[in-house]
Amino acid sequence: MLDLDRPWKRPVPTSAQLRHDLWTALAAIVVAVASVELWHSANGASLGWMGVEAYLWFALAGALLAGRRRFPLTALLLVSAVFITIGERLTEFGVIFSIQIILFVALYSAWAWSRHPRRLQVTSAIVLVAMFGWLIWQFLRAAPPALPQVGLVPAPVAIVIYSLLINIVYFFGAMAWGQGAWRSARQRAEIDERAERERALQVGERERAVQDERVRIARDLHDVVAHHVSSIGVQAAGAGRVLDTRPDDARRALETIERSSRQAVSQMHELVGLLRSADETTGPGPDDREPQPGLGALHALATQGRGRPIITFTQVGAPFDVPSTVEASLYRVAQEAVTNVRRHARAQHAGVTLRYIGGCDERPATVEIEIVDDGAAMPEASDGSGGYGLAGIRERTSMHGGQCDIGPRPQGGFRVRVQVPVTS
Repeated sequence: MLDLDRPWKRPVPTSAQLRHDLWTALAAIVVAVASVELWHSANGASLGWMGVEAYLWFALAGALLAGRRRFPLTALLLVSAVFITIGERLTEFGVIFSIQIILFVALYSAWAWSRHPRRLQVTSAIVLVAMFGWLIWQFLRAAPPALPQVGLVPAPVAIVIYSLLINIVYFFGAMAWGQGAWRSARQRAEIDERAERERALQVGERERAVQDERVRIARDLHDVVAHHVSSIGVQAAGAGRVLDTRPDDARRALETIERSSRQAVSQMHELVGLLRSADETTGPGPDDREPQPGLGALHALATQGRGRPIITFTQVGAPFDVPSTVEASLYRVAQEAVTNVRRHARAQHAGVTLRYIGGCDERPATVEIEIVDDGAAMPEASDGSGGYGLAGIRERTSMHGGQCDIGPRPQGGFRVRVQVPVTS
């Protein structure tokens, strides 16, 4: 019950706890002094020196509780000394409940708040030896009462045994209760520490995953956009050297195209450099230069009847030309959403829908991806290869000026819908 090996060191009390101890001490002083007055009025017991000694000792015992958490061992020793002093100088007041409670609280606090196990053991041993030694001394120096024997045990012996048992329960009960409070505090601290470590780990994983997603976006942009823009620059430079119809105007136009394309490529490299800051030292891997999948590869995400969940693919509307960057991003959105369905949703069925929505004078054409399932609501993170799950989907959508709707459906399940405008 009393664990003498206490490797964990309890943190010092907070300011709020110290203020609480001050109020506790003030209440203890009031109750202790009031109990002295009531006992004196009821029994006519002598108050000691100048009629105030009892008040002073009891008030001092209550005041010592102000340090019960900040200086628990010192408070215990001083309260014990006051208790014995009262028992010696003011014998009739030694049985008052208030001083008994104050000593109990001091012993409990020592075992609940001491940060020095060896000092706690030594202090507790001193208090126990002093208290039980003083109690035995009281029995030895007092003449046994002349009481008739009415039971199996002689009256003086029964009184001694009963008193010792009561004190054993009193002192070791306070110590055990304090030890229980210390263990509870340790368990709470361990839980808080684990929670803090998990929060720090989640933050680190979130930052790494978001950065990985940004790296992947950068590679998509570089592989698709930069390739086409640089091709335009090369073709414009060649055309400027061979055209002979209105050569001056054509050459100036082609030079402008060439200059603009090179500036675009330069700016794109700067953007890629910003996005890939965390991956600069590694460089692209052997798989990074593969062609980027587009909308035509969405059907490959369907599983039809091969296991659970069953994922179907549907295309709505007449297809039209979609920029390669948008195609790559929408494919990654669908891929990430399907990965979430498989790993987190516990769904039986899911559907991937690709919609081509034609434009008009008021609004541009849009292409839309919608992934719905009949499973549970998805968490905000994904450990899939697509990156940091839903956060990555939002980032891709925002990059193209699109809109996304992510969340549970009223009829159950989860939906990810992304709509991106397509400008000619």
